[in-house]
Amino acid sequence: MPGIDFREARARLRLADVLALVGFQGRRGWDGQMRGPCPVHRSRSRTSRAFVAHLDKGVWHCFACGAGGNALDLWVALTRRPLHAAVLDLCQRLGQQVPWLPRRPAPARRTKEPTMPEP
Repeated sequence: MPGIDFREARARLRLADVLALVGFQGRRGWDGQMRGPCPVHRSRSRTSRAFVAHLDKGVWHCFACGAGGNALDLWVALTRRPLHAAVLDLCQRLGQQVPWLPRRPAPARRTKEPTMPEP
């Protein structure tokens, strides 16, 4: 099975889509930010503003639990899945193609050339 191009996956997946998928209801702040309770450590206070998502930059951080990263990191933290499984799941849920790495051709097998006996 070919590998996943994680660099391409991180570039394609948008933080706003992941937040919408989990039903994040934060408040819009200045400069394209959203603030609210952290979905990773499940803040109990609805007025919590420890979680900050910079939608324009595609990064997030929680000042309470210290977690942060990009859209893919958020999905990994929320689903507690390995990175490979998280990419497959998230792409399926968002209706996006999985960014596979191109397959490399298999190396040609070298066979031993028959040796001729010396006369």
